[in-house]
Amino acid sequence: MKAPLTGPLGALAALLCLAVSLACTTPASAQRLDEIFAEANAAIFAGDAEAAITGYERLVAAGVVDPDVSYNLAVAHGRAGHYGEAIRWFEKSLAESPGNDDAEEGLSEVRSALGRRQAARDGEALIENKPPFAEALVRPFSRSVLAGVVLGLEVLFFGLLVLFGRTPHENRRLAYGITAPLIAVMLAGAAYGLLVKAGFTTDGEPAIIVTEDAPVREGPHPQAEERATAREGERAYIVGRDGDWVQVRLPEGRRGWLSQNDVGAL
Repeated sequence: MKAPLTGPLGALAALLCLAVSLACTTPASAQRLDEIFAEANAAIFAGDAEAAITGYERLVAAGVVDPDVSYNLAVAHGRAGHYGEAIRWFEKSLAESPGNDDAEEGLSEVRSALGRRQAARDGEALIENKPPFAEALVRPFSRSVLAGVVLGLEVLFFGLLVLFGRTPHENRRLAYGITAPLIAVMLAGAAYGLLVKAGFTTDGEPAIIVTEDAPVREGPHPQAEERATAREGERAYIVGRDGDWVQVRLPEGRRGWLSQNDVGAL
C-alpha cells in the first residue's frame, strides 16, 4: 500500500484547502483542521489506521474536499482491510486530481488485495477493474481542462467560419473549409467528454459498494425480500433514495435497494 501524501507540496495543497474550510465550518471544527490532518497523518504512520480514518473523516465531514485528504483516507482504509472504502476514496482522489499515478497505483493494489480475499473465501473474485469505457477515456482530464478545451475549440471553429465567409482567396477558403469540419468533430468529442465527466450520460450517481455481500432488496426496508447480493468494490449507480436506503443500478442491469451504509457515493 502506498504511503500517505505528507510531503511539502502535498501538505501545502491540503493545508490551503483546510485553511479555506476553516472560515466556513461549524463548531464541529473546534480543533483546527490542519491539526486534525497532522494528527491523522501521525496515526497512520504509527500503524493506527482506524484513528487515521476517524481524523480524515472529520475533515470530510467539515466540508474539506481535497485530493490529498481523499488519498490518505483511501490508504488508511486499505491498511485497515476496508477495501471497498479504499476503492471509493482512491476513485474520489482521482476525480479531484486526474492522472495521479500514486492514486492509480493504490487503486490497483486494493483491487488486487480485495480480489485475493474474495478468491480465498469464495474460490473466485469478480472485481470490476475499470470504469465504463466513456468514463475511462475522460478520466485523465479534469472538468476545468475539458471545459477549457471546449471553449477554445468553439472559438476556433466559429473563427474559421468567419474567415471562410470573408476571405476572397480560393486556396484559403479551401483550407478553412477542410479545417472547420475537423475542428467541429474535435469540439463534439470534447463536449461529449465534458458531459461524461459531469455525469450527464449515466443513469444515476456513481458509487462503490463498500461492504461484502451487501443484500440487495426489493424495497427500502430490512424485511423486504432479498433480490441479490452486491460484492464489495463493485461499481453501482444511485438512482433513488428513501430515508436510510438507496436504490441502485448494478452491472448487468440489476436494480434494487441497499442500506446507505453499504454503498458510498463518488
